Amino acid sequence: MSNKNEFTEDYKKEIVKLVTELGKKPTDVAKDIVVTPTSIRRWVKQYSIHGENAFPGKGKLRPEDA
Repeated sequence: MSNKNEFTEDYKKEIVKLVTELGKKPTDVAKDIVVTPTSIRRWVKQYSIHGENAFPGKGKLRPEDA
């Protein structure tokens, strides 16, 4: 049994929008959900680099990596 939580692509995008569009701080968002501020910052960085293809899912490649 894994201690890691797995979040959907849509969930990650919603969290990223809270930070990028609404200007919330990752630490403030993290207080309301079970994600560390570090994870949120990583998701924001991935989204800024890869856009809509940032979170392809476990075991899947992004189109540019295929």
